[in-house]
Amino acid sequence: MATFRSFCDSLLSTIGLQRPAPNIDALRELCVELLSDVPTADRTGMLMRLEKMRRADDMWHLRGALFDTISRAHGEATARARLVTLDEQLR
Repeated sequence: MATFRSFCDSLLSTIGLQRPAPNIDALRELCVELLSDVPTADRTGMLMRLEKMRRADDMWHLRGALFDTISRAHGEATARARLVTLDEQLR
């Protein structure tokens, strides 16, 4: 799947059409929303990491930690369902 996406990105770039980079502030807000009902002790560390995020690529590195934080509070099924929204923004 990543290979196909890379191919599509390359093709779009070749013909002069590039996808706009996701808005970093919108991604950060979405993540804060996804964490809104996670206990403060777990949420605080993740919020600090989100503040340091400078590029959309950084979100891919934080995605696993975000999943873990949400799943500790609400279970893996809930974490998976919440991250669908984030994944759509990162495509």
